[in-house]
This record gives sequence, structure tokens and C-alpha cells, in this order.
Amino acid sequence: MTIKNKITLLYLATYGSVVFALSITLFMIFRTLEYRRIDGLLLSFHNDIVNTYKYAGEGEKRLLSLAGDENLGFALYAGEKPLASFRIEPGTLSSVGPGMGTAGDYRYRATLESIEGGDRKVVTFYRLEGTRAHLNNLLLIIILSAAFTLLLVSLVGMAFTRKLMKPLEQAGNQLERISRSEIGGARVEVENTGREIEKLQLEINRALDRIERLVEDTRQMSSKIAHELRTPLAVMKTNLQLSLEKNSSPGEMRLSLKDTMKELDKLIRMSEGFLLLSRIESAVPLEMARVDLSGLLLETIEKIMILYPGVEFALDVAPAIEMRGVSHMIEHAIINLLDNAARYTTDGSVSVRLSTGERYIVLEVTNRGRKVEMERPGMLSGSSVAAGNGIGLTVVQAVTKLHKADLLYEHRDGTNRFMIRFPA
Repeated sequence: MTIKNKITLLYLATYGSVVFALSITLFMIFRTLEYRRIDGLLLSFHNDIVNTYKYAGEGEKRLLSLAGDENLGFALYAGEKPLASFRIEPGTLSSVGPGMGTAGDYRYRATLESIEGGDRKVVTFYRLEGTRAHLNNLLLIIILSAAFTLLLVSLVGMAFTRKLMKPLEQAGNQLERISRSEIGGARVEVENTGREIEKLQLEINRALDRIERLVEDTRQMSSKIAHELRTPLAVMKTNLQLSLEKNSSPGEMRLSLKDTMKELDKLIRMSEGFLLLSRIESAVPLEMARVDLSGLLLETIEKIMILYPGVEFALDVAPAIEMRGVSHMIEHAIINLLDNAARYTTDGSVSVRLSTGERYIVLEVTNRGRKVEMERPGMLSGSSVAAGNGIGLTVVQAVTKLHKADLLYEHRDGTNRFMIRFPA
């Protein structure tokens, strides 16, 4: 069942019960008013009859003044013995007691009166056949009017619902077309029938923007992975082929295996970088905690010094600097910066400095070497990657962005200087 049908049923259930209740109430009001009118006629007619019998004389000369309404009549009883009747069989109402009531097709009023020295029961009545027929016709008219009103409400409700649901149908149809093809800048445009629909369109288009960016990033990442893996895999294959040659000496085989291990280390570092990037760019929130940046930096430098024993590290690290962040991600970014600096230094030295101020915590890594070509000179942004430096600087950029920090770069007088500014 569609939403439109459900809303239509809701209209019918809600307004149907209301219209039914109003119809019954209206009919009961008309019925009550009609019976009050009849009771008023009976009271007046009854008084006329009683007065006529009491004061109009005796015997044959008694004059009866009867109302002209053909539904009115009376009967006079001594006990249950009929003495006189008009427009009714004498014994029809002989058993009714004093008061107002309804007996069969008659609405009656009965009283005990002292007439001609004896107690007499005077019963006046009103025939209800016409009244009941009139009330039945009125009930039929009310029912038909209620049905027409309910039908009209349903039609108006269906038209109103169709108008309200039209933007949702448009959005669904457009999303279906988009899902069957490339997004390619396609966005949802629907008829604006209210603030909620406007917000829905805006949020859908925002989601499509993000999906398109994710698709494009995935393509770029897939291309980057293929490009990055091609070289180490080719080198590993060549080394293994050389090692399998019959005329290879044990020394040559050892050298080939050593080179293969280096390429494997590159693959491991790249895979770790890609995994870190995928986690950073996912929608899963990361838990921030207090990080001892000074201690983390010194521990990381010790690891790099083991990998590059021939590189001299000049350290200027302020103690007890703390910040909020994700410790292992910050460590990964520091490793990438130090690894690049140690690997490509031309004079065998790397300088590392950590300082803090009122607004920023600044980490600087400096080495002598060739200029790193950036897509935007002076600052990494988005997916900007230094040409020839693999995925390392992309990871650094992603980590700094996650921590709302800035990654700055400059090359001056043959010296490369990378600087991360964390908010203090």
C-alpha cells in the first residue's frame, strides 16, 4: 500500500468518524425538537379538551372545541371503560397511565380529572406516522449529505496528498535514474511545496555531492595505488628472476633478496598509509584524547634513527607539550615526515623542532635536498601530493586536516622545511 493510500484511509477514518458523530447528533437534535413541538401541542390540546368537558355545559348541549390538526385526537375513560373518543378506536389507549409517553404510533398525554362528579381519565394523543416518516426522510438526507461531505473531503484530501507527495515521487524517480548511471553532477530538483521538502532536497543534494566526491576520490586512490604498487612489484619480480638464474652466485642472490626485502618494506609502508587514509576519510568518528606530543615525538625519532643510523638528527624539543588528538595517527604523520627527510637529505642531517605559543603548537622538520614540487606552492591542501614522494605526504595532510591543523612547506636556499601547526 502506498503512502498516498494510507493517508487517504487516514482521512476517511478521521473525518468519517467525525461526520458520523455530527450526523447522529444533528438527527437527535431534530428529533428532540420535533417531540418537544408535539408535546407542546398535546399540552395545549389536552387543556382545551379538559376545559371543554368541565365548563361547556351538560349532555347533548356540550360543545367540543377541537384543534384542526388531523393528527390530534382524544379519548375519555371511566376507569378503563371508554366514554368518548375522537380519531381513535375507544380501547386503544385505555391501559395507559397518567403522564406523557409513547404507545405504538401515538404520542399521548393522560391525566385524571374530576368531571360530572366522577374521576375521568382524559387521554389526548398525536399520531406519529407522519412525524416518523418525516424523521426517516430527514435521517436519509443527513446520511446522504454526510456521505457526500465525506466523499468531497476524500477527494480534496487525495488531491492535497498528491500535491504534497509529488516532490517525493519526483525525488525518487530522479534518484532512480541517477543510480542507474554515473552521477556526473546530476542533482535532485523537485517542486517546492514546503520548508520540509526544501530541506529534503538540500540534504539529498549534499549527500550526492559527498557520494560524487567519494567516487572520485576512490578512482584517484585506485589509480594512485596501482601507480605506487607498479614500481616495487616490478623491482621485486626482476630481483627474483635474477636470483633464479642458474649462473647467479650466492652473493648475487643475497643482494637480490635484500633489495626485494626493501621493496617489501615499501609495500608495507604504503599499505599502512592507505589503511590510515581510508580510516580518516570514513564517516566513523575517531576518539580524541590527551596526547603527550613531546614524548611521542622523541619516541618516533628513536625509531627513525634505528632505520637511518647514518643520519644525524638535531633536536630542539620543548618538554611536556600536550594536545588533544589521535595518538597513532599523529605518530604516523611524524614518521612520514621524518622518513622522507632522512631518506632524501643531501648532507646527512635532519633538524627537528617542537615549540608552543599562545595559539599554535609548531612541529618543524628541516633537511637539505631538492625542492618538493607541490600542486599549490607553500601549502598542501586536499589531495595535494609531492611529486615523487608517494603517499606519505598525503597521509600527513589527512592527519593534519583531521586535527584542524595546517601543513606548510617552503624551499629556501636548498633547504626543505615542513611545518605542522596544531591549535594550542
